[in-house]
Amino acid sequence: MLSEAVGFVLIKRGLSSLPPFSSLSFSGFGFVDSLVTSPLVLVGTAFEALHFGVLMELLSVSDVSYVIPLTSIGYILTPMSALIFLGEAIPPLRWAGIFFVCAGVALVSVSDRKKSAIP
Repeated sequence: MLSEAVGFVLIKRGLSSLPPFSSLSFSGFGFVDSLVTSPLVLVGTAFEALHFGVLMELLSVSDVSYVIPLTSIGYILTPMSALIFLGEAIPPLRWAGIFFVCAGVALVSVSDRKKSAIP
């Protein structure tokens, strides 16, 4: 999940250094050229690809109903990374939502342990 957070932060930082999409010419693929020449966007995309590879590995050995909710840990890591590395302000209501998501992940985790304990 850490690779997901790192990827998002790098992509955001890379996109922030580019002109807004609205000012780029969509005819002639000017926006694609801007993306593929941004090192931060490319490295961030590589981190996202790593995240996806790990996710596929987890799905190959665990239940999807367990793995996918577990990925919501990224809902903590990504805002924390954005707060620390991008200086983003995160309002209390958003933190409350993150807390409830994490509580749901904890319930999913407990339910999986109980399932594996059943003979």
